[in-house]
Amino acid sequence: MDRAWYLRLGLVVFLVLGATMVVWPSVDAWLPAPAWIKERVSSRIAPGLDIKGGLRLTYEVEVDEAVRDRRDRLADDLLDRLGVEFGLFKADERPTREQLDQVRARINVELVGDRQIRVVFKSAADAQKLSLAQIRKFGDLKEESRTDTVVVMGIRADMIDDLRDTAVGQARETIADRIDKLGVRETSVTARGTDIAIEIPGADEASFSRIREIVSRTARLEFKIVDDESDFLTTLTDVPEGFERQSEVVSAGPSIPQKVVTYLVARGDGARQKLSAYVESIKTKIPEGRELFLGEVDEVDTTPGNKADKAWRTYLLHARADVSGEDVKEAFTAFDQENNRPYVAMNFTPKGADKFAQLTGRNIKRRMSIVLDDRVESAPVIQTEIGGGRCQITLGSSSSYNDTLQEAKDLVVVLRAGALPAPIRPANEQLIGPSLGADAIEKSAMGAVLGVALVVVFMMLYYQVAGVVADIAVLLNLLFLLALMALFEATLTLPGVAGIALTVGMAVDANVLINERIREELRAGKSARAAVDQGFDRAFWSIFDGQLTTFISGVVLFPYGSGPIKGFAVTLMIGITTSLFTGVFCSRVVFDWIVRGLRVKSLKVG
Repeated sequence: MDRAWYLRLGLVVFLVLGATMVVWPSVDAWLPAPAWIKERVSSRIAPGLDIKGGLRLTYEVEVDEAVRDRRDRLADDLLDRLGVEFGLFKADERPTREQLDQVRARINVELVGDRQIRVVFKSAADAQKLSLAQIRKFGDLKEESRTDTVVVMGIRADMIDDLRDTAVGQARETIADRIDKLGVRETSVTARGTDIAIEIPGADEASFSRIREIVSRTARLEFKIVDDESDFLTTLTDVPEGFERQSEVVSAGPSIPQKVVTYLVARGDGARQKLSAYVESIKTKIPEGRELFLGEVDEVDTTPGNKADKAWRTYLLHARADVSGEDVKEAFTAFDQENNRPYVAMNFTPKGADKFAQLTGRNIKRRMSIVLDDRVESAPVIQTEIGGGRCQITLGSSSSYNDTLQEAKDLVVVLRAGALPAPIRPANEQLIGPSLGADAIEKSAMGAVLGVALVVVFMMLYYQVAGVVADIAVLLNLLFLLALMALFEATLTLPGVAGIALTVGMAVDANVLINERIREELRAGKSARAAVDQGFDRAFWSIFDGQLTTFISGVVLFPYGSGPIKGFAVTLMIGITTSLFTGVFCSRVVFDWIVRGLRVKSLKVG
């Protein structure tokens, strides 16, 4: 035997030993693996949802909300552009609230439907400053109609389609990132149309509840200044029964150190929903450039054994958020040294730190609200300009320490993963019991084992010695296939089991082609050694072409298929790769040993 054969044999032996070590922990239930192997090999083949049981969630992305968000941001940008055209501030300056109010005094920006912006000018001269060329600079907008003092613009139709596709794609990536940060393995997140399907094998109801909560959160973080100078809520005369009108003394700026501010409070079950409905009903009455948000009130019932009812209150905020979650670089859980309560600490990006310093520097002695998912988490008074790019979110004090800690950890997860580009709503939920998976896997595994066994017996009887070599290649193919799946921590589904069975057939097909070519060469009168050389050389391209076309099928199925189809595609592509290696390379090593090492003169190939 030449040196090249020993090198090839050494490679095969090395791969067999390595593959055995990688696969062994995954089959520990049937064949216990030594502790030293399990300690060194952390990767496992993950059982899929249809095998292990679990939860399948389907959410629908509200893509129209993404279009409205884009429209709202364009309206803010339009307000800034007109302020520059009016000469109220420069293009490279960040306008103050007072400057924006001066712009609003000359125009009225109305949001129409999901995609239109209607600008009403107080004078025709100002309307001329919003030219068609200015509108085109926004890229997404086009002018739809114009009069002397009214300009109607809308988002272009092609941009709306792009926004919707992007919203679904970003939502899928964000949800997958959130689940990854939870440390939940084996989860599949796929998008189809406007739906996102999440498959979570195993786990328990407590884990499912936490995953539902984290997945469904939009996690839109905004920092907005509270408008304590306005008396809007004081002027309301049609406050429904059941809402309380309360007041507090706050600082409304350097010139107004004490201001009595009125707000509404709702208590009891459904308080938030009732107050939200009322706020929606008076939306047209809210001053332009302002929004009414809700926040939970921390109340304590001093009566022993009683628990205070949940209460919600209103905050009148300036609509524009100069700093948002997009400016946050990282978030983490920290602890207050005074009361040992957890909170969420954040570090801003360099650009976000500058924006936060400007926001706080311009609004000293005013309240700044931290709004998360349209809910005011806190509204502290800004005592001085806050530099250094750091901020914190203090969570409610009415919950227990463990609940607050869990809430802080969950908030860190969603902040790190980023906000969803649009809200999502549950569309379907299926809880699959593990007994169904166990029954299915038992039957499918029995079928797969029986199929492999029949193939092995047939090859050995029909091709004799060459059949034994083919059986060795088939077994090595299964070993390498499972090893690669374990190495990449692939999820094994029932379609994946079918893919393994199909791979065995493909592996045998390669050996059938080789054996038939060797048989033809032997019938032509060539020696066993020459027949093996010619058989492998002439069968290679036929084998390669056949395997390549099947591999392409897996490549096409993977990006477009659902979870189970993806499992089948992954198993198929890995199996094609391993069957090509074992059928051509490993089989050749064994055949060379037979005809060169053992010097067999008469090779039995059936």
